[in-house]
Amino acid sequence: MKIEVVSIPSYWGTEVKQKFISVKEQNNKLVVLFPGKNYSCELPLLYYAGNAAIQHQYDLFKLEYGYQAARTSLEINDLSKVINECFDSIKKKVDNYDEIIFISKSMGTIVAGEVYRRLQVRVKHIYLTPLVETIPFINASEGIVIYGGNDPNFTKENANEIESKQTVFEIPNADHGLETGNINENLTILKKVIDVYKQILRV
Repeated sequence: MKIEVVSIPSYWGTEVKQKFISVKEQNNKLVVLFPGKNYSCELPLLYYAGNAAIQHQYDLFKLEYGYQAARTSLEINDLSKVINECFDSIKKKVDNYDEIIFISKSMGTIVAGEVYRRLQVRVKHIYLTPLVETIPFINASEGIVIYGGNDPNFTKENANEIESKQTVFEIPNADHGLETGNINENLTILKKVIDVYKQILRV
């Protein structure tokens, strides 16, 4: 296994250092993790997504956003800059792969959707707790949606706007973090989500 740091200059006045993990030479499978606004790749849903990817012999690209590297907040008008920087990073890598999976969380689902639209390569998606603004990207892509039944940012009515060709999982009683406030229930939910990862990564 080889770990590489992909550095790009950021609008936020810092170098973004993103971790790229190669599990073997001349691999043709890649997973890219898109964090949420305040949900890094080291938090449970994405941390275990990365572990599952490596276990299934995928190379792994863990993104970080410029404002996160600069330890500042994101103004919504600057979201396009996040998308541009992620596109620039990913474009350097994707040409080497035949099978690409984007796993994205919350705001990251918008970033993943827009990067996919620009790349013009085949990508499978796992959209975790998407936002309403992600729905057009979901309907224009191939993938799975997982959302919480008590998520105010993405309701059952929003889920009904997703076309039937997509697979949608509702986690009852879960919030935007796919948690309920009960640690045992949270662990059960996390295991269910990891099982979805494994199912997609095995295909």
